[in-house]
Amino acid sequence: MILRIALCTDLRRLEERRVGTVDFIVLPELADGGYAALTRGEGTHAPRDEYFRHLLEISRRHHLVIVAGSARVPVNAQAAANTSFVFQRGRTVYRYDKIHLFRPTGDHRWFRAGTQARTTTIRIGNGRVRLGLIICFDLRFPELARRLTFQGMDLLVVPARWPAVRADAWRTLLKARAIENQVFVAGCNAAGMEGGPSCVFDPRGARISEVGDQTARGWKVFVLNLEARREAKILYDTLRDAVFKSPGAPYRMGKFLKQQEKGKQLPAPGSS
Repeated sequence: MILRIALCTDLRRLEERRVGTVDFIVLPELADGGYAALTRGEGTHAPRDEYFRHLLEISRRHHLVIVAGSARVPVNAQAAANTSFVFQRGRTVYRYDKIHLFRPTGDHRWFRAGTQARTTTIRIGNGRVRLGLIICFDLRFPELARRLTFQGMDLLVVPARWPAVRADAWRTLLKARAIENQVFVAGCNAAGMEGGPSCVFDPRGARISEVGDQTARGWKVFVLNLEARREAKILYDTLRDAVFKSPGAPYRMGKFLKQQEKGKQLPAPGSS
């Protein structure tokens, strides 16, 4: 299965005809202005306000999937979350609230931490892709991506505002999540002073794409051949061979996967 993905850091690019040539668009964290907008008292959006309705309409009009980066979205009258929506063909198919909040930029002043993450299935043509979604600082916590891998994740998408001064850590962690989980990883970083390069890695950890020019990279398209996931597992399957240490006996992931294949509903290692 071939998947054409665009990393879009300039919302104005969504009005161009080329939007219809891709299957999947990813926006960065806090796509509508970043932390600077929050400081000005802007950048908060209700799930069905004009900003999100516009993105929904683009996904409907062009028959595609949009991972809407993230935005500050109220969860109740007292709190808001750093929220990413996945839109497919004019419908909201998934919502994720950022779990790990980054204290150095004051995340705890603006957001309440999310508590749940799961994969979601998106349909591209006659095929299906299991999508995992985390946001920026979440990338530093490998157990979150591994839990999504338990659920059959093919592609991990990471909207971010990861500054260029820490770009080496950003590249390294994206690559590590790809290698250890044998999945595609696409990190869509913001442009400008709050952002840095965007990178895409295949299930072996090979870099498919990197975009680093902050002035010219408002739109970048790359192509994934999802067959590469199967090919990456021919030599070894890290998930099946994984052994998880616990206070009791070691938990062998291969046994868990075989039981799943037989249709048994079992908790993932470490879950309650």
